[in-house]
Amino acid sequence: MVLLDRIETAACGCEADHAQPLLSVSEATDRLRAAVAPLIQIETIPLGAALGRVLARDVAAATDLPRFDNSGMDGYALRAGDLPNGAGLPVLGEACAGAPVGRLTPGSAMRINTGAPVPAGADTVVMQEQVRRIGDRIDIDGQVRPGQNIRRRGEDRKCGTILLSAGTRLDARAIGVCAAAGAGRVAVRRAPDVALLLTGDEVRPAGETLGSGAIWDVNAPMLAAAITEAGGRVAVVRHVDDCRQALIQAISEAAAKTDLVVTSGGVSVGERDHVRPALAALAARTVFSGVAIKPGKPITLAMLDGTPVLGLPGNPMSAYVTWHLFGRSVLARLAGERGASTARRHVRAAQGITHKPGRCEYRPARIEGYDSDGMEIVHCQPRTESARMSQLLSADGLVLIPADADILHRGDLLEFLPIGAAGPRRM
Repeated sequence: MVLLDRIETAACGCEADHAQPLLSVSEATDRLRAAVAPLIQIETIPLGAALGRVLARDVAAATDLPRFDNSGMDGYALRAGDLPNGAGLPVLGEACAGAPVGRLTPGSAMRINTGAPVPAGADTVVMQEQVRRIGDRIDIDGQVRPGQNIRRRGEDRKCGTILLSAGTRLDARAIGVCAAAGAGRVAVRRAPDVALLLTGDEVRPAGETLGSGAIWDVNAPMLAAAITEAGGRVAVVRHVDDCRQALIQAISEAAAKTDLVVTSGGVSVGERDHVRPALAALAARTVFSGVAIKPGKPITLAMLDGTPVLGLPGNPMSAYVTWHLFGRSVLARLAGERGASTARRHVRAAQGITHKPGRCEYRPARIEGYDSDGMEIVHCQPRTESARMSQLLSADGLVLIPADADILHRGDLLEFLPIGAAGPRRM
């Protein structure tokens, strides 16, 4: 057994001094949490349509669970006291799931199926593997205890017990719990509507014939899918010319119609990077602009008349990583999700790692097996290339390299963040 310290959010070391006033990941996350409020709209929808939605009200058991004493297996219901000296018992009747069940006649047994109500008068169920049936009588092999193999009424949950709290995101397991509680309809927060604004005059839709200097658009389909995975509804996808006034107008219109605006590209400080100046022209309140991470240092979050505007870098790897770290958190806050946390865990490095100190780095990595202590071993790329999506193809997640680290050795502990639909949301 390997005992490890708790993973703290600030453990990346981004708090170290930097040439520019960059925030740490933890500081940026705290500001995000303070700035973004849940949507207030609530709707009641059928349970079958609730996957991925966030509960707005608690779900309580509408009845005892189970509703009645029932059999935990196929066998025979009887009274343990009717088996002196292992004498055989006549079989009278059968108890089936979903059917009315009569009373057990004293001195007899009743065939019973898994999940069927235990007949009145019976105090035990003997599994059929312990029974020898001869005609209409049975002999019991082994000991019989009163109460064995009976699932008692309410032993799982009593009527009125809260099973799921408001703020829970409904996955397949939670849907099952709702169904068991008798909740055919659930009250959920409205799913956030998201506008996706893409910049870059060189970008063309995937599959189009490319002219000189043109590239296919990776971020639009990738981010649209990521937004959907995280529970958002992509309401607007728009390509905006690399023109400041055009971007000002696009952000303004999108913020008025949706709950979150996500921009891709143009968030740095070059002459053709217009996101920050556009937000300033719109008098948006900057939550943070620049985080001490690699990739994705220019990541920006602002509030425009109550609507979050998240500016992601244009390089696909940077856009993906920063969406994973911050975009999912914004959506989780808007949807009112509570208790969401990163799924980080400790792993060990499969090889030595070099790193330029200054910013913490999230580097694609794949799980390669386990060490002698049962800890996962991960192999990561020698460096992160912001424009290379191929690095994610074989990656199971991202390893966090602290800002002050220059060399990590084989076997050193790393923090690992799974990526994909089941990845982390920082709250």
